[in-house]
Amino acid sequence: MHAGGTSVSGAGEITDSSSHCKHQPFSASQGILQSPNLGYDSLLWQIASLSLETVLLITVEETRTSPRATGQPFYLFMSLLLAGITALGFSHTVPTDLAPPGLPVLLKFHAAIFFSWVVLFIAQPSLVVSGNIAMHRRLGWFGLALACAMVGIGTAAILLALRADSLPPFYPPGLFFVRGIAGLAGFAALIAFAILRRRRPDWHKRLMLCAAILIVVPGLERSMPVFLFGPHWYVIVDAVVLAIALIGPSLDFFSRRRIHPAYLYGVGAILIIQATTDLLAPTPFATALAQTLAGT
Repeated sequence: MHAGGTSVSGAGEITDSSSHCKHQPFSASQGILQSPNLGYDSLLWQIASLSLETVLLITVEETRTSPRATGQPFYLFMSLLLAGITALGFSHTVPTDLAPPGLPVLLKFHAAIFFSWVVLFIAQPSLVVSGNIAMHRRLGWFGLALACAMVGIGTAAILLALRADSLPPFYPPGLFFVRGIAGLAGFAALIAFAILRRRRPDWHKRLMLCAAILIVVPGLERSMPVFLFGPHWYVIVDAVVLAIALIGPSLDFFSRRRIHPAYLYGVGAILIIQATTDLLAPTPFATALAQTLAGT
């Protein structure tokens, strides 16, 4: 595979054709090749690690060899990573959701809207990588309408789940309400900021990535063994979310020797939301508010 002056060999080595420098094989690929007895979940994580190392190295090399390189393969990879987390998390609930009598119509609509967003979030960086900027911009306005629908239908779905007492088993009502509403509010704010900065691609793509990370939380929670983490399991989930959010700034630092200011707003918003919800959710006020909204 070639990217600018960089090629990736079948052995997982990167060679720069312009400077003839050769990097060592990836440790993740060695782990896969040398551990044939890996379990399915471990294998998935190893493959994800290998993919991340590959994209990071290719993007760094592109940036160093071309001052106009944008690192778009990284954003395509991140969209696939977030989609994979979401699919893995909700795959555990699909059999139950499809069993009679099935989900309420509102939740089916909610699932369709959020699934459409996942597809669009993969399509947008794919269009940029392929050079189809015009279609990317046209779909962007559809994405804005979809994001607005997600906030509205997401809020309605949270209230419906509270009233129907159909929360995930690891969620107390107060925590469910506060985390859900705060996540949607942060998502809406970052999407609005990204739209305002749409003429600055360097800002726009980073803000959109941070917004998408905020709404991957429900899928991440369902893909982790949260029952093993104790009553404050959400702190561990937040740490994983933050680690995902820091991939972008880390790439900036190692490839450009500076972190783009967009991440100060995007990752900063994620940190503020996490701190606020973690402090507010366990309080009697949050529990009472959730019970009032649930009609109990």
